Amino acid sequence: MNTIRILIWLILAYYLLLHLIYLVLLMIGSLQARRYRKGISFTEFRRIGESRLTMPVSLIVPCFNEAPVICSTVRNLLRLRYPQYEIIVVSDGSTDGTVGVLRESFGLRRIERPGRRTIPSAEILAVHESEKVPNLVVVEKTNGRRADAINAGVALARYPLLCVIDADCLLEPDALIRLARPFLRDTRTAAVAGVVRPSNGLLLENGEIAERHLPRTILGINQEIEYARSFQWARIGLSRLRSMLCISGALILIRKSLFVELGGPWPDAVTDDIEFTMRLNRKIHDRRDRRNERLVFAPDAVCYTEVPETARLYASQRNRWQRGTLQALWRNRAMILNPRYGITGLFGMPFFLVFEGVAAIVELSAWILMVVALILGIATGAEILWMIFLAYILGVFLSLCAVLMTETSILRSSGWGDFWRMIAALLIDNLGIHQFHLLCRIVGTVEYLFGRRDLGLSMRRKESHPLPA
Repeated sequence: MNTIRILIWLILAYYLLLHLIYLVLLMIGSLQARRYRKGISFTEFRRIGESRLTMPVSLIVPCFNEAPVICSTVRNLLRLRYPQYEIIVVSDGSTDGTVGVLRESFGLRRIERPGRRTIPSAEILAVHESEKVPNLVVVEKTNGRRADAINAGVALARYPLLCVIDADCLLEPDALIRLARPFLRDTRTAAVAGVVRPSNGLLLENGEIAERHLPRTILGINQEIEYARSFQWARIGLSRLRSMLCISGALILIRKSLFVELGGPWPDAVTDDIEFTMRLNRKIHDRRDRRNERLVFAPDAVCYTEVPETARLYASQRNRWQRGTLQALWRNRAMILNPRYGITGLFGMPFFLVFEGVAAIVELSAWILMVVALILGIATGAEILWMIFLAYILGVFLSLCAVLMTETSILRSSGWGDFWRMIAALLIDNLGIHQFHLLCRIVGTVEYLFGRRDLGLSMRRKESHPLPA
């Protein structure tokens, strides 16, 4: 019985430490964002946007059956304020007429453009260029997953910087300028990540973001808060600690030479962005190479991506993320607690393993131990309720901090109505949604251990959100 009580106290200490680390990351993120804002000027961005010396960018958009949204995505990219860039859309064996809708909208014609196959990929069937838009190229290839599509696109990329985004993503007009700024200021910059937020509440007009609102469902608003807490503020803190081990595949700008040197994302990865980021960290922090390169987070480069708003799609996505995290950790396990990789190996990888990879198992163990302690009389009902209440308060406090910090940024709420909806959502998050998320991650862990490696359900895209007539 004493053993059970000790385990309960150890798990309680685990959760206190977890929330303390996240609070520190949020504070570091806030300080870094404030320092960043003080160091920028609008004249600098205008100079980047108008200069012929600004490094040109190849935008790669992998897609599979994205006919409902791909034209809106391309129109959005064509509105970017950047001196020189090209858009390479790679249709990865789409069967829903993705290439057909692009042909109808942008007047495609087939060309002979062999490219340089520096990274292996599945067979490229055809290359098209637009008769209406000089910087748009569309590639048709046999299916080989998202990573394989990216690698195929790189073969046709002409420019020294690569920007990879998902086919459902929408960028702010100046996002590319803000991503490119660190490359111009510091030659050691290897890659830059941006802010990723849900697009479900956006209203579009000809590919341009006209209005911003929250998603309509509680599940969607929950992810709005999660993205602010974990994918924005905490990630800025992790970047400052050289421990940003997951750059979202929805938005990354990277040197093409380094991308090719790494061999691109791994085609067999369950979540290729996590595995690629860990391998990227491994490359640039390996002390044998002495590269002294760095990964940067741009807190004002904003990308919006569609998030699942049904329980079935959400469960599939979180299951896949959990399996992909465990796969990436196992594949790069040599970095864990390895001083060769500096703070990345000594802090970043252990943090990702202990507080991301196995967190769901620890929380499940906590629930089981509390039930056992209650049945055996080791703890009273009041003590168990106090522990549950403490976990609830800690979660609410972190989410509230993230929401309030976001209100000081360019991503603040469009109005008081959206703000109070977020407050209400974070108060009820731990009253069912969090537990459902926990269940998805536990199932993902078990399925990974039993060898599941498929990608799960695909998102069912809606037509892009147009402005009402």
